[in-house]
Parts: sequence; C-alpha cells; structure tokens
Amino acid sequence: MKGIGVDLVDLRRLDLENETFIKHVLSNREYACFIKMNDARKREYLGGRFAAKEAYLKANGLGLGGMRFREIEVLNDQSGAPYLNDPHAKISISHEKDYVVAFVVIE
Repeated sequence: MKGIGVDLVDLRRLDLENETFIKHVLSNREYACFIKMNDARKREYLGGRFAAKEAYLKANGLGLGGMRFREIEVLNDQSGAPYLNDPHAKISISHEKDYVVAFVVIE
C-alpha cells in the first residue's frame, strides 16, 4: 500500500454562490453533473468531491499545491459507487446530515 488519506467537510461552510471556488474544485465532467442538481444535492456533491480530493492528496503525500483539484476526478459508476481517475486508488464517500467524509487508499 502506498498511502491512505481521509478528509471531513462541514457542508454548511460551502458557498454555492461562489462559482470561482466551484470551478476550482470540480473538473468539467464533474461540473456538468453538478449543474443538473438541486441545491441540497449540489452541496453534498461539492462537499464530497472536495473531501475526496483532499483525501487523495493526503494519500499521495502531497500538499494542497501538489496537484490541481481539477486534475483529480471523482465520477460514479453505473451502480452509483464513486471512483477516482487513478486506477491505483480506491475511494469511499459518506454523507451524514451536515457532514461528508471521504477515505482514499492508494495501492
């Protein structure tokens, strides 16, 4: 195993009006999914992607400047399970009321 990473996000802190931040976090494909959602789902989705990308950077031993968030992509397979655009990484994202947690393992 190369590394593990975890991150927790308080969804109440996310500003859905800050388009600059949203486009900083989400890739083009993630953003295309995001804009089709209602506000409650947008907040969960954005928070989940942010937590996932932070966890991925931690698992790789990189700081925030180690990679651009938009280079890390979290999509969902046909069953709805999230996956990263790194074939060596496994991810789990969980939501509970105002919080989301993401856990990444890199093999």
